[in-house]
Amino acid sequence: MGTDPALAEYLPVLYRDALDSLDELARSGGRAEAARLRRKAGQVYSKAWDDRCRRDLEAIIQRAHLSAATSPPDAAPPGSLVAAG
Repeated sequence: MGTDPALAEYLPVLYRDALDSLDELARSGGRAEAARLRRKAGQVYSKAWDDRCRRDLEAIIQRAHLSAATSPPDAAPPGSLVAAG
């Protein structure tokens, strides 16, 4: 049983999208969750390239976007605020 040729072309792109989404999550303050999801994405991608792999990668991307949207913004570095007056 071989890999569907369409999936063989699509999954590398989807995996790259997942990694980009996880980088965005890490930058938004969710580094721990991004690291956890990055490990999961690597595990998923290294197994069979099938519909389950596609669904799992899509779920990781969705989770990364949701988490990035709800993560509190990173704290501003000290001294970065301009004093009013």
